[in-house]
Amino acid sequence: MADAERDPVGAHLARVFPERALAPVELGAGGMVVNLPELAIWQLAPPAAAPATPWLYVSSGASAEPMDDGFGLEFALLAPAAEPLAAKLVAMVANLHADPRYPLSLGQVLEIGHPWLPGASADHLIVALPSTFGPEFEWLSDRERTVRFIWLLPITKSEADFARRRGLDALQEKLGAAQIDVAARVRASAV
Repeated sequence: MADAERDPVGAHLARVFPERALAPVELGAGGMVVNLPELAIWQLAPPAAAPATPWLYVSSGASAEPMDDGFGLEFALLAPAAEPLAAKLVAMVANLHADPRYPLSLGQVLEIGHPWLPGASADHLIVALPSTFGPEFEWLSDRERTVRFIWLLPITKSEADFARRRGLDALQEKLGAAQIDVAARVRASAV
């Protein structure tokens, strides 16, 4: 299990989100392809003052191999409740990114092959900037590494098709205009 004091990502999360309880998620065995044996997933509970706030799941260890830009990526996902399957989805994406054949980039659409959570209306993810989390979250730099945190945003098939045609910015405009709760298990499509 990861320890927030010894894990730079965990320490970063504790500093950026001091109002949220931070805990490692036990992924267990389960048939996942493991390209990152040291991968950990952090779960951040909603703040006590705002219990309706979505839960946050963040990878630690995906950034072990920096990209050509000189920084590594870690992945974040919002969920409507404490969801072990959300943690596994973050781990799946981190392991996919670790395979040199499948590096992820901003605006990339991922087809999951099933709803992102049981009964969910979204069955794709789009890789986006984590602007909703505040400016301090996106980057972690220390003497040993530079890490960029990327948001995995659950989207519907029609939103995925729209993003492939028009791009991430156009989709985010639609989501914002429709005031979509992107962490909701079931929601209407913005397009």
